[in-house]
Amino acid sequence: MSISGTDVVVAPVSVNKENRSYVQWGPILGGAVIATAISTIMTVFGSAIGLSMVSADFERSSSATALAIAGGLWALLVMASATMAGGYLAGRMRHPSFDANGEECKVRDATHGLLVWATGALLISVVATSSLFGAAKTAARGVGNASSGVASPVSQNVDPLAMALDNVMRSNGQQPPTAQERDEASRILVNALANGKIEQGDRGYLVSRLAARAGIGEQDAQKRIDDTYARLSQAKETAKQAAERARRIAVLTAFLTAAALLLGAAAASGAATLGGEHRDDSLRIDPAV
Repeated sequence: MSISGTDVVVAPVSVNKENRSYVQWGPILGGAVIATAISTIMTVFGSAIGLSMVSADFERSSSATALAIAGGLWALLVMASATMAGGYLAGRMRHPSFDANGEECKVRDATHGLLVWATGALLISVVATSSLFGAAKTAARGVGNASSGVASPVSQNVDPLAMALDNVMRSNGQQPPTAQERDEASRILVNALANGKIEQGDRGYLVSRLAARAGIGEQDAQKRIDDTYARLSQAKETAKQAAERARRIAVLTAFLTAAALLLGAAAASGAATLGGEHRDDSLRIDPAV
């Protein structure tokens, strides 16, 4: 191009493109650390609340189901609070994207929130297996044991079958039963519990052996055996109810855990999007540019 005999060269306009990745790990790791710290503090605090809901006096203690529901709701609160704080921090601290429109910025901010949630979950898993959570895990185990009655010194290490044999084989000053006779009676009672009744032949055999050993009449021996079998049946039913209650609590806990994780993902992405909007609204742009 020539103007008044002077050549002017017009250079093509070039746009400087950013070479860095859309994923910025600095804000992600910072948000994950914040989420882990908040989760740790609230988990230990929740363990203290759980211990306050149980007592050595089982009548004053909350039920295992109530504890499981309260623990699940607390887990939802912990996950939502921690991931929202971490996600918002990541969205607010992420470098603004000048090469994207508003919708694309929201997608990138939400992605950073999801990465905060995922990284935080990994960090929480590492922390939970370390000694930092030792007190919290011990407290949680104590809550569970106290609520189910396992930790009671009265009921701990008690074998219902051994107690039943002690009652039924009491000799009242006569010759005590031998170990072989106790084992035989034990097998008969176990088989009766499995079948739901004592076979007539086994019942008659036990009555005759007990009457001979204890020096009592056959009617008294028969009543002692029937009472023993009734107590064992009751203990079996109680154990079945406890196992069913534990199964229901495990199912409820699993569903609440999954719900907490999903809620955490949604909370982190939403908070990161909000943080990105606040970041863009607060940008200072030089009017001379």
